[in-house]
Amino acid sequence: MPSPPLPRRRPRPEVRRHGRRTVAAPILVVLLAASLACTSAPPPPVRPPVARPHEPLALEPADRPYLIDALEGYPRPVDPEVRDRLRNVSRDLLEEGDTEGATRAAAEMLEQDSELFPAQVLLAQVDFAARDDRRVIERLLPVGDALPTYTASQLLFGRAAERLGDISLAYSAYRVVAARSPLALKRAGELHPRALEIVSNRLEEALRQQRFEEADKQLDLLRNWAPAETLTLEAARKVARGRGDRNAELGAVKELSSRRPGDRALLERRAELELEVGDPSAGLKIVQDLAARHPQDPALAGKLEAAKFRWRLSQLPQSVQQVAAKAELNKGDLAVLLYWLVPEVRNSRPTAGRIATDVLDDSRQEEIVRVVNLGLMDVDPTLHRFSPAAPVRRGPALRVVLRTLARFGKTACADAGAGAAKVCEASLACGLLPSEEDCQPAAQLSGADGVEIIRRSLKLLGGA
Repeated sequence: MPSPPLPRRRPRPEVRRHGRRTVAAPILVVLLAASLACTSAPPPPVRPPVARPHEPLALEPADRPYLIDALEGYPRPVDPEVRDRLRNVSRDLLEEGDTEGATRAAAEMLEQDSELFPAQVLLAQVDFAARDDRRVIERLLPVGDALPTYTASQLLFGRAAERLGDISLAYSAYRVVAARSPLALKRAGELHPRALEIVSNRLEEALRQQRFEEADKQLDLLRNWAPAETLTLEAARKVARGRGDRNAELGAVKELSSRRPGDRALLERRAELELEVGDPSAGLKIVQDLAARHPQDPALAGKLEAAKFRWRLSQLPQSVQQVAAKAELNKGDLAVLLYWLVPEVRNSRPTAGRIATDVLDDSRQEEIVRVVNLGLMDVDPTLHRFSPAAPVRRGPALRVVLRTLARFGKTACADAGAGAAKVCEASLACGLLPSEEDCQPAAQLSGADGVEIIRRSLKLLGGA
């Protein structure tokens, strides 16, 4: 009887069919991981996390328009590769807020080219986003000095200055790029009145402290920003008056009086300046017109007398007129004025024969010798020197005029030997000064002041 057939063995899973091998794969992975854990081999490198996108710069909405492409308005040529990199970095900074990338890239580019100013602008934009406005100013100030019309730089500089409260500095930055940027044009227009007011106040403060160089700087700003505005003309007049520059003051006063023809104070000042350093005929005409309009005004009557005297002075030799217009007189100049303005000095015969050895070659020798030998001015008795170039102060000049009155006048109102204090008292008593404040014996004497003192003395001598 035949044996029964043996039962067939089922194939093993891994060799049963190729498509079923994956069934054992998880087991193999677990086993492999367990065996690796028992070995000393290092773990595989960890993959870095995927970088998260940057967030936009945290800027106030009003500040955002002042950050533009760092190449905007840059006038210098840039290598194409550098230009592309700058644009990409600038875009990443402005659109994605990548401040770290901008700082790193800008530093690298500046290492290659220290005068690549768009890289400085990138750094300044990072500072601006961090509200470090002083650092923005420090970075961009040399950029603006080198390239004043570089739009991206000046726009950012102006906004940083504005946030710091420096309106005049902000206005200056906006103004130079106003033709290139509608935003700069708008802000310049809005800040214009305030900027002029600030600069005008700084100018007046400088004049109060007699810092004339600083006042000149502020005046230059006004002339650059608003050359035709009345405020600028007023400032020019103040600076000229502070410096004692009558010619410059006359120019400003003429322009101002043409704009304000009804301003009597301006007209009177213009007349004074025309008589002193301008057109004496024009000055006399102004005073005559004012006196005709105000016939009962005693002050104008006095000014008319002075104007007529100044007009007569304009008929004297040019050299005398030049002396009368000087800002500071010396001893020789005072002798010239006495000789030509006081008829008694010019027409009298000297009674002394004193010699001044240092005036023999002086063009004013005749005038100096005359006043010296009339005893009106002194010569050093030991050295026999007159020192014609020495400056003359108001006190000694008043004493000389008092001596003139004592010699030729009909009243004994002067004391020729008076000290400095008595000089002021005697000058007031004789009407040589309008007030005690006008004495100032140690102050320098101008030609205009010397002429006025002599004019007042002539009334006591029976002249004009």
